[in-house]
Amino acid sequence: MAELLNLPGVEEACVIRSAVGFMALHGGSQDRGTDLIARRAAERAGASYYGIIQPPGLRVHITSRLHRPEHSTVLHRFLQHIEVAISIHGFGRDGFSLWVDPDRGLVIDPYGPPIRGRQTGPLTGIIVGGRNELLVNKARELFHERFEGFDVADPSLRLGYHPENPVNLPSSKGVQIELPPGLRGIGPYGEQLVPSDTEEVAELVTALVELAEFASVTKGTPARRH
Repeated sequence: MAELLNLPGVEEACVIRSAVGFMALHGGSQDRGTDLIARRAAERAGASYYGIIQPPGLRVHITSRLHRPEHSTVLHRFLQHIEVAISIHGFGRDGFSLWVDPDRGLVIDPYGPPIRGRQTGPLTGIIVGGRNELLVNKARELFHERFEGFDVADPSLRLGYHPENPVNLPSSKGVQIELPPGLRGIGPYGEQLVPSDTEEVAELVTALVELAEFASVTKGTPARRH
């Protein structure tokens, strides 16, 4: 993490508000749209926010548990302040590919192919996990049947359970949410390089604000809604 933060153009963003904190560890060009969604939800809920923003052209993926507070005074301050975390991530088109197209010649795709393996269409799962069981269940409830064409994935995937994952470092731990491209404003296959505001993104932010308000109530920390 320390090496990533020293790369040109990489920025940390942090706003301290309530004891509920939104995170976007793979923001910017890595998990496109996640930092914008987390920041907007945090602003509306009066929650704290921390993000790592990678510039266009840079895609460095560091697994969540390697984001250590001892490598960043900003992350350390954020985690010391909050009591419960909501960490926003993305998945889909996350692999670099180099291939030859009969018509275009050599093709370099920094986001990999739109369809991989046995996949036959856009990714539509919402993956929820983490060690705050109450918050995980509430997130699954809020997302269930809320977005047409999208489904909450089976909880057996056990996402975000590693004890060193920053989402689990606050005193009440937290919930990690993995979003497919279609809910991040980058098109159903992740074909848009720049995220845009869509109805799905707006509804997702509303659901996250509701989740933050629930977390605030359970922690006795009132959130304000704008």
